[in-house]
Amino acid sequence: MPVNKKNIWSVIVFGCICCLSIPAIAKDYLYVAINNACQVIDCDSNTVIKSIPFKGYILSSRPSSDGKRIYLNAYHSIYVIDTVTNELSDTLQFSTELSKVTVLGYDISEDGEKLLLSCSITKKKQNIPKLEVLPPQLVVYDVKQKQITKSFEIPYGVTGVITLRNDPNTLILMGLDVFKFSLNDGKTEKIKGILHPEAGEEGKNSLVFWQNRSPGGNGIFSNPYYTPTRMGYFIIDRNTGKLEDLHAKDLWMEYSSIVSPDKKYIYGVMDELVKVDAHTGETIKSVKLKTGTNYGLALSENGKKIYVGPSGPDISVFDTETMELLAVVQLEGDGAESTRITK
Repeated sequence: MPVNKKNIWSVIVFGCICCLSIPAIAKDYLYVAINNACQVIDCDSNTVIKSIPFKGYILSSRPSSDGKRIYLNAYHSIYVIDTVTNELSDTLQFSTELSKVTVLGYDISEDGEKLLLSCSITKKKQNIPKLEVLPPQLVVYDVKQKQITKSFEIPYGVTGVITLRNDPNTLILMGLDVFKFSLNDGKTEKIKGILHPEAGEEGKNSLVFWQNRSPGGNGIFSNPYYTPTRMGYFIIDRNTGKLEDLHAKDLWMEYSSIVSPDKKYIYGVMDELVKVDAHTGETIKSVKLKTGTNYGLALSENGKKIYVGPSGPDISVFDTETMELLAVVQLEGDGAESTRITK
């Protein structure tokens, strides 16, 4: 039977059109802020593919909800990384010669238009050897206009600023206690005691610097806390604003924690990587970290891999099911937190 060339070309053209219509498979990348740079890791090959230079040490990082920008806190300024081009796109300076502004905690509004900054502000006058320390401030910074639009007095010691997906005018502030904060009028409402517990409860210690957040996901924030007799986890659902208190069955020393995409597990880190049942508080497994102490955590989008670190110049990659070490990625310097971006 003779071959119809016209039909063959029709099939080829149709196949090409179908291939072009198939969306590209998204990949995970890890953005790790270290001394004087942000390094980008390809999570398929576990290799550093780019280093984005700047000057300074970064304590914490926050991604925009669309994943197109990462904001890096350098205490007196914030660096903005464009994750589309993998370049430093901006440096937001808050301090001046006569006003020293230190960013203790921060977040980005869901629409990406505002930075919400917990700040310590010290002012001075020229040729006068006297400093004025202002009460702690919640500063609202307009990203497009590049200016402060609002400022409110807030409680002391707020290092955790957490936005809510369902309510753009309300924040959760974590410091000496946990508060709901209104961006409309600046009013605070205590919702959980930490150093000032409710009657019958023990005082707690909970350090919030690392939110271990990546764009999308389940919207669940967790943070370990300690009392004189036990440990537990504060769990905040950013979708609803609800706060839960999970008592852990065992005592582990952890700097920070993260909740799995399916909400079944909590992973915590310091000198060990610990996997805990998010409903019962039971320890499922722990592994000693070969790289020593680590601060932050990030999960792959599918939840199958967890990225531990940094603290020193490395990121450890583990299988979340087996808790087996898969790889150690070497970095150019020490860091404190990483962010997973899927694109």
